[in-house]
Amino acid sequence: MHKRTQHIPSNNTRLPQFCKPDLLFNNKQPVLWLLCVSQSSGYFELQLIAVENVNGELWDGECCDGTRNSQDQRCERDECDTYFKVCLKEYQSEVTTTGPCTFGSGSTDVLGGNILSFKTAKNVPSKTSDVGKIIIPFYFAWPRSYTLILEAWDWDNSTQNTGEKNLIEQHIHASMMNPGDHWQSIQHPGIRAHIEYRIRVRCDENYYGSKCNKQCRPRDDYFGHYRCDPSGNIVCLEGWMGEDCRTDVMVVRSFKCQHPNVVFRCGYGWQGQFCDECLPHPGCLHGTCVMPWQCTCEKNWGGLLCNKDLNYCGTHHPCVNGGTCMNSEPDEYNCACPEGYSGKNCEKAEHACVSNPCANGGTCHEVTSGFECKCPPGWEGPTYIDECSSSPCAKGGTCVDLENGFECVCPPQWVGKTCQIDANECMGKPCVNAHSCKNMIGGYHCDCFQGWAGQNCDINLNGCHGQCQNGATCKELVHGGYHCQCPPGFVGLHCEVSRNKCASGPCQNNGRCHVILDSFVCECPPNYAGMLCESPSHPNTCEPNPCQNKAVCYSLPGDFYCACPEDYQGKTCENRKDRCKTTPCQVIDSCTIAVASNSSDGGVRHINSNVCGPHGRCISQPGGNFTCTCERGFTGTYCHENVNDCVGNPCRNGGTCIDGISSFQCFCPDGWEGDLCELNVNECSWSPCKNGGHCVDLVNDFYCECANGWKGKTCHSRENQCDATTCSNGGTCYDHGDTFRCACPPGWGGSTCNTAKNSTCASSPCLNGGTCVGGGDTFTCICKDGWEGPTCAQNINDCNPHPCYNGGICVDGVNWFRCECAPGFAGPDCRINIDECQSSPCAYGATCVDEINGFRCVCPLGRTGPQCQECKSYCLIFPHGSRWEEECNTCQCVNGKVECTKVVCGRRPCLLPGTPGRELHSCSGGRECLEHNFLTCLSPPCHQWGFCSSPDAAPTLQTKCEPNSVYLDKSCARITLIFNRDKLPTVSIHIQVGVFFFTKVFSNTTVSTLIMFLEHQISILE
Repeated sequence: MHKRTQHIPSNNTRLPQFCKPDLLFNNKQPVLWLLCVSQSSGYFELQLIAVENVNGELWDGECCDGTRNSQDQRCERDECDTYFKVCLKEYQSEVTTTGPCTFGSGSTDVLGGNILSFKTAKNVPSKTSDVGKIIIPFYFAWPRSYTLILEAWDWDNSTQNTGEKNLIEQHIHASMMNPGDHWQSIQHPGIRAHIEYRIRVRCDENYYGSKCNKQCRPRDDYFGHYRCDPSGNIVCLEGWMGEDCRTDVMVVRSFKCQHPNVVFRCGYGWQGQFCDECLPHPGCLHGTCVMPWQCTCEKNWGGLLCNKDLNYCGTHHPCVNGGTCMNSEPDEYNCACPEGYSGKNCEKAEHACVSNPCANGGTCHEVTSGFECKCPPGWEGPTYIDECSSSPCAKGGTCVDLENGFECVCPPQWVGKTCQIDANECMGKPCVNAHSCKNMIGGYHCDCFQGWAGQNCDINLNGCHGQCQNGATCKELVHGGYHCQCPPGFVGLHCEVSRNKCASGPCQNNGRCHVILDSFVCECPPNYAGMLCESPSHPNTCEPNPCQNKAVCYSLPGDFYCACPEDYQGKTCENRKDRCKTTPCQVIDSCTIAVASNSSDGGVRHINSNVCGPHGRCISQPGGNFTCTCERGFTGTYCHENVNDCVGNPCRNGGTCIDGISSFQCFCPDGWEGDLCELNVNECSWSPCKNGGHCVDLVNDFYCECANGWKGKTCHSRENQCDATTCSNGGTCYDHGDTFRCACPPGWGGSTCNTAKNSTCASSPCLNGGTCVGGGDTFTCICKDGWEGPTCAQNINDCNPHPCYNGGICVDGVNWFRCECAPGFAGPDCRINIDECQSSPCAYGATCVDEINGFRCVCPLGRTGPQCQECKSYCLIFPHGSRWEEECNTCQCVNGKVECTKVVCGRRPCLLPGTPGRELHSCSGGRECLEHNFLTCLSPPCHQWGFCSSPDAAPTLQTKCEPNSVYLDKSCARITLIFNRDKLPTVSIHIQVGVFFFTKVFSNTTVSTLIMFLEHQISILE
C-alpha cells in the first residue's frame, strides 16, 4: 500500500518570519491550517541532500513493510515511507537521545521511499530543493555549541508511530558552529541508511555577531542615515556624518565655504576638514581605521599597532644558498640550511660538497660562494638535465625522468617506448553480452546481443540506463523492465511531467512559492500573511526583544520603545548613561561617583567605573590611580585576560579543548565521547551484524565476522560483499569473495573510508589565539575575548560606547581600553577634576578657587597678581569705594581690587617745546610731545600743538568703515559735529582717530552709542 501522501504533524512550531499554510488529516479528511510566526534572533537550518536505505529496513533489522523473501532474504513489499525528525539541544559530552529538545525541534512530511535525492536535475548539491529543509528558529543568544539528533522514520497508518518501532536510522552530531552563510556538509554512513545533509546557523535580519545578539537596524530618516556593516556596526550613508549619521555633509561644506575662518572642532576620534576622517590607534604603523581608534592591519602586518612583520620571509627573502625560510614569530624567521651551510641566513659555506649536490657523476668543487659542478659529457646545468623537457611521450603519456633516460607511462589504449603503438583492448575481454570484440586504433568495438547496449554491452535496454528524468531513481524489476521512482513534484513514466503548483504564481504581494508534494505554500514577505500572502499583518516589533541591558520593550506600529534602566540610554538602551554630563554628580574617589536616584535609600546611588570590564572591580588608589580586583578565572591589568584552562591539552584522542571561565570543554572527534574524550563509542551497541554475525568494535566503525556464508558489511547478503552503503564518502567497494576492500578517495581513510585524513583546521585558519573546531568540510573559530569575525581577525572596539569623561581620549586595546585624560583631569575614566588648589598656591592668606586645569586666587585687601604676590598701591591708600581719575578713565577700589573703565584715551594733545604755558599741557610718564600734520583747532595758531608719544602700538582694525569711503551700513556712519564757540567752556576735546564706542553730552543732547570713524582730532580752545 502506497502511503506517501500523508502529512506528519510537525514539531517545528517556530519558523522564520512568514505564515505557512499546511494540511492535517483528521479522520482521513484534509484540514487546512495556518501557522503564523514572529521574528527570531536567528535560526538553525538543516538541508537533506540524499538518503539511501537500499534494503528498505528499520533500525531493528525488520522490513518497513511485509516480510523477507525466503531465498535472498530481501524485503518484498512496498518501500519505506520516509520522513525525518530533528532535535536540537545543548552540547552533551555523553549524548542522551531522550529528554527535551532545549533549543528546538522540527520534522518533515513523508518525503519518499527508500532512496531520496534533493539535488537538482544537474546534480548540483548547492542548489538543493527546499522540500528537504528543516528550520529551527531560536530567540536567545546562540551558544555556538550544540547537539543535533537527526532521525529517519517510517510512517505507518497501522501503528501509533511511537517508540522506536518505526525508526530507520539515527545520527548524533555534537559540535560548535558560528553563524554565517557557509554550509557544513555531513555524511552519515549508517547501519541501515546512508544520510547526506548539510547544516548552518544564520542570524535573522538586523542581528549580528557570533551569538546573533548584536542588533543594528539600518535607517534613512530623521533619526539617522546609516547602514550596517557585516559586524553590525553603523556606517553612514553617503552624504551624512556625525553621531547616528544625522549631520548633512553638504550643509557643513556650504557653511565652511561661507565662513572660511570658522574652525571646526571635531568630535573625539575624528579629524579632517569636515571631521569625516577617523583617527587610528595612537602609534598605528601599518594599519588603517574605519571607526576611531582602530588599527586594522594591512596585509602581512600584525600586532596591536600593526608594527609586526608577519611575512618576514616574503618581504625580505633573507635565506641564501638554497636555504628554506620559515616565519617563526612576528619580525622573526628561521633558515633551514642545506647540508654544508650554516649561519642565520645560511650565508656560511662550511662543506658545500658534503651532500653530493652534483648529479650524474658530476664533480663538486667548493668555492667561496658555495659549490660548482663540473659535469660529464651529455650533462649540463647546475646539477642535472631533465630528459622529459622535450615531451617525448605521445598520446597523452606521462614522462618520468630517469638517470640518463626517461620512461613513458602510457594510457590504457597505447603501449611502446613513447606510447605510439596501439594496444589490443580485446585481450582483456571487455565485452560482456556481445557476439565479438573488434580491436580499433585507440579503442575497441563490441558487437552486442539483441537487447543490450553500451561500450561493453552491459546496459540492459529493458532495464535502467538513464531514462528517468528530473533526478528520479531507476529500479530494475525482478521479471524484467524498470520503474522510475519520481521525486516530489514529478510524475509520468520517466518522471517527465511536473506537478508544479507554483507555475501559475498563486502567491500575492511578492510572496515566494514552494512546492510541497501535490500542494504549495507561500513564504510571505514582512507585513503580509495568509495562505496566498493576501492580508496585511502587523508583526510584534518586540519579538524578539531588541532592548538591551534588561530593558522592557513596548511595541508600536512599525517601531518599538525601550524603557531603559537608570544607567542606560539610547534607542535600544545600548549606551551607558554619562551621569556627570546631564545631572550633577559627586566624585567619591577615582573609581566611584554618587548620583541622585529615586530608587535608592537616601536618594543617592554610588556608581562604579567600568574600566575593569565585566569581570573586575575598580579599587581606588591615592593620586587618582586605581587597581582592578578580578573575578576568579580572570587576570591582567584590566581583568581582560581569561586564564587559559586548556594549558597542557587535557582532551584526549584528538579532542579539541575550548577554554571557559575556570573550566574547559572538550569537543571530541567522531568515535569518542566523555568529558575528556576518553570513551570509545561502542558502535556494536546497536547490534548491527545480522544473521548470527559477530560484531567487533573499532574507532568510529565496526566489523562483522559473518557466519554460514553470509556476506556484506552487516552480513546481510548471500550474493555480494558490496552494496551502495558499504564504503563512505565516495569510496569504491571491491568484492574479494570472503571479504571486501574500500578504495578511498583523497583525504579519507579507514576500512570504510569514514576517517578524514586532513582536518579543516590543519592550516591554522584561526588568528589571534582563536581555537579551531573542524567538522565536515568546514571549520569554526572560537575567538578569545576581544576578537571577532570568521577567523578572529577583527578587534572588538572596547571604546564603543565612549567610556571616557571630560574630553578624555579612549585608546582601544584587546578586550580593554585606556582613557588618556584632557589637561586638568585624572582617574581611570577621567571624571576626577584635579584639585590645583591642593598645593596651596595662593599667597598671603588668599582664597584658592579650583578651576579646570588651573586655579584662581581671591586676594585679600592690598594684594594683587595671579597668586596675590604683588602689593596694590592705590587700595593700600584709599579705602573701599574710593574713586579717582586716570587720564580719561575713572577707577575705584572694590574689596581691595582696582576696577577701571576701559576707554581708549588716544594720543594726548600737548604744547610743543618752547611754547609759553607748556607746563600746563605737558606729557606725563616721561613721554615726548611730537609734531603733527593732522591736528586742527578753532583758535589759531594751531602749529603750537602736538601729541604725546605712546609706548604701545596702535591696534589693527579689520573694517570697511574707512575715512573718505562711500561705504555705509548700520555700523558705519558719517557724522558732522557743529560746536558753538561762544557757549563752549575752555576745554580740550580729543577724539581718537579710529573705530570705537563712545557716549558724550553736547548742549544737553545725548549722542547714542555708535561705531564711528573720524578723520581728525580737534582742539577746542577759547
